[in-house]
Amino acid sequence: MKITGVDAVRVLQTLTDYVDIHKKDNNNKFWSYKLKSAKRTEFAFDPKTKEGLYVRVDREPPSLPGITDIERILGKATSTALDRVFSGGIHKATYKVTIETESALRAFIAHYLSIEITQ
Repeated sequence: MKITGVDAVRVLQTLTDYVDIHKKDNNNKFWSYKLKSAKRTEFAFDPKTKEGLYVRVDREPPSLPGITDIERILGKATSTALDRVFSGGIHKATYKVTIETESALRAFIAHYLSIEITQ
């Protein structure tokens, strides 16, 4: 079943052992989340979308079923709201992806949680 920003907020509220809400843009255009992993990966999306889940993430996204339309956006014109919800430094909107289902969202998070410290 297709997932939306509204659905993603609900799913992420059940995963508080793994992910925290990091920052909400003043205009509620983007909310960012930070994983409780060694690398503290950040991702953001519009929590109000009812047509799909379009995520910006600071690390290369995994190639998994249900994660599509992967696009590198670093250096391209993006919403200034993204600058407000990402921490900065290595944590900036680098990729844009579409996440199609709840299971794909859970797999997306599980992928980043499994990354070991390599730096």
